[in-house]
Amino acid sequence: MAWYVVRTNIKCEDKAEENLRRAGFGTYAPWQRFEKWNRRKNKAIIHERRMVPRYLFVNTGALCTDEVPWGVIRSCDGVECILGVNGRPAPLSTHKAGARSFSEVEKLQAIMEAEAQHLFDETTAGKLYRREIGKTKKETTKIKFPVGLKVKINDGPFATFAGEITNVTGRGMLTVMTSLFGRLTPVEMEPGKVEAIASERDAA
Repeated sequence: MAWYVVRTNIKCEDKAEENLRRAGFGTYAPWQRFEKWNRRKNKAIIHERRMVPRYLFVNTGALCTDEVPWGVIRSCDGVECILGVNGRPAPLSTHKAGARSFSEVEKLQAIMEAEAQHLFDETTAGKLYRREIGKTKKETTKIKFPVGLKVKINDGPFATFAGEITNVTGRGMLTVMTSLFGRLTPVEMEPGKVEAIASERDAA
C-alpha cells in the first residue's frame, strides 16, 4: 500500500481529510500536544496541533488498483495538489523488514503507537517522559549539565573560560572547575551562563 503526500489549501486540512476519506482514501497526519499558559485560569492548558500544516499522507486503501485515481484525489475539496516529481505523483519510500515492506508513514505510525505519542508531546509530561526535564530545577539542571560535562562560560567575568561540571547545588546552580591563574578553582555559575563544549566526534 503506497502512501503519497497531498498539500491542502490554506487552513483546509480538516476539510481535505474529511473529503478524501469520504472518497475512500486512507489518510494520516501526525499531531503534536503542547501547553499554553492561561493567565485567567493561572495554569497551563494542553492543546493539539498538526505537526506539518497543509500536508497529509494519503493512500488509495480499498480503491488500490493498477491505475490510481489521481483525478479523484485532486478534485476533493480542500486539496491543492499531490506532491511528485516532474508533474507525476511520487510515492514515499518503503523499507524491507523480513517478508514485509513498510512505508515511512507506517514506520512513523508504529513509533507513535509504541511511544504513546510521547515522541511528539511538547507538554511537561512528555518532556518528563523523555527525560528532557526533571521534576525539580535541580533535576532539570543535572539532566542538561551532568557532572563531568566539559563546558565554556559565555557570560560574566569568566566569559570564554573552559571548565568541567563538578556539582549541581540544591538551588540548581552549577559548580564549574576552571583554571584561574594556573590553578583549578571551583566557580558557581547559573546554568544559562555556560554551554556544553562539543566533542570532537560531535564536531565531525
